[in-house]
Amino acid sequence: MVSFEVVRGDITRFPAEAIVNAANRYLEHGGGVAYAIAKAAAGNVAEYIRISKEAMREQLGKSSIEHGEVVVTPALRLEKYGIRYVIHTVGPYCGGAWDEDKRENLKKAILGALRKAEELGVRTIAFPAISAGIYGCPLEEVVRTFKEVVGEFGKEAESLERVYLVLYSEKDYERALRVL
Repeated sequence: MVSFEVVRGDITRFPAEAIVNAANRYLEHGGGVAYAIAKAAAGNVAEYIRISKEAMREQLGKSSIEHGEVVVTPALRLEKYGIRYVIHTVGPYCGGAWDEDKRENLKKAILGALRKAEELGVRTIAFPAISAGIYGCPLEEVVRTFKEVVGEFGKEAESLERVYLVLYSEKDYERALRVL
């Protein structure tokens, strides 16, 4: 049984064994949560981009990732919070619009990270609201999709025990709680 909890906090300091980065296809980490994670992990965003791109080439053999694919990088300076891995996944770009195709791509992004966490043998994983920030997907739909995917994944999970959706702002946290 996997528990799912929405919490308010800073994902770069959240004490989960793995945290998820809502990345772009090229792991550029130029804004939003991706920038915050890169800066917190390496101190130097350009250095973390270099590490991420190298990991992408080693793990996927190419220079971009698709929905459902993930890349794992070390937590570096985040290890002091108990974080061991950063799992990079790419969600859909919505620009304010939401449809079944975007929902399916978000499900793939979440599921890819959950499966990788399971493969790594972690018990706890923390996600940001993938695609709800600068990618413009409606937060309420993102929260509903997370709840559904985690519920389905819980049936096959062996090591994973707790999944957190970490929201930075009080306003987003309250909106997410209303959905649940």
